Amino acid sequence: MKEFGFQIDDVRWHLCSEIAQRFLALRDHPDELTRLIWSGKVETELYDMEERYLRSLQEDLDRALTDEAHLRQLFQEVRRSKLRRTRG
Repeated sequence: MKEFGFQIDDVRWHLCSEIAQRFLALRDHPDELTRLIWSGKVETELYDMEERYLRSLQEDLDRALTDEAHLRQLFQEVRRSKLRRTRG
């Protein structure tokens, strides 16, 4: 992460941005969005999401389910999210 110039808070922002996009995609389906929130899945997903995300990436790397090139791509996405947040 240090190589890409972001911190854990930047990962949290990126993941929140992805969740927001998912919610926005459901704007024409309010019952589905309501059901998603009501079910508790959102709460579960938000709890320690950045730690679980990074742990999952490390496990995938350890099990050779992903490679460093893919991780670099994901970290570039986090970095772009950070830049969008800090610009405004």
